[in-house]
Amino acid sequence: MVKRQADAVYAATEQDRHSKEVEFVASHDGDWIKSFLQGVHEKRGFEAYKLLRDDVAKIRINNWPGNVK
Repeated sequence: MVKRQADAVYAATEQDRHSKEVEFVASHDGDWIKSFLQGVHEKRGFEAYKLLRDDVAKIRINNWPGNVK
């Protein structure tokens, strides 16, 4: 397979895009998050769903009221 310039751009920006998506999703309520994650699972597959779900959960748990840091 031929390497394309877009491949390098994707590799350089994917982590930043994922971080922004995690922050965006985590800022919503639980029902919205479940619905969004269901769509991710259907459109992008289980691995993308699991990665996003786990990273969102980390933020939600760390920001839980009464959570001692």
